[in-house]
Amino acid sequence: MRTSRWAAFLGIVVLAACGPDGTAAPSAPVGMEADGTQRTYGLNLKLSDGGIQKADLYGDTAYQRPNTRVTELRGVRLTFYDKQGKNPGKLTSRTGEYDEATQIMIARGNVVLVTRNEKGVQRTIRSEELHYDQRGDRVWSERETIVEEAGRTFTSQGFNSDTKFTNVQGRGGKATGVQVNAGAENF
Repeated sequence: MRTSRWAAFLGIVVLAACGPDGTAAPSAPVGMEADGTQRTYGLNLKLSDGGIQKADLYGDTAYQRPNTRVTELRGVRLTFYDKQGKNPGKLTSRTGEYDEATQIMIARGNVVLVTRNEKGVQRTIRSEELHYDQRGDRVWSERETIVEEAGRTFTSQGFNSDTKFTNVQGRGGKATGVQVNAGAENF
């Protein structure tokens, strides 16, 4: 008698764990905030073009929303390379996003980009937002940008440049320590 009661009890427990159609019921209700976003911790993307590495993108945390090719990043570090594989630039920012379809990276929040020209002279660029177009070999900002190089400072209300920073164009700029018409090396 005791065995049949125990078997009946187990049968009731098993049935209670099943949904109305006999399949397993969920163990806990699914929250309404579940949006299908994929999270990755310690994301590292090797960005290449024709088999040549163009950049190394790292994010402390990455978010990939469903049905999109845009990856949102937190704790961004980007190193981009020239055609010879040299390391001309390193970027850090609080957040960013990378669009796989357009291959454009946007860095936001305390953006700092450090580059070196062919002569080894360091250039530091600071802004709240900076765009990097891998395909177009272009870097630009629509926000206030400060460029520091060899004791000189250039502040602009946005700029456009190639990734080697050999052709830099700024808007609404102010300069200190810069000689106008002194050559291409001077902003």
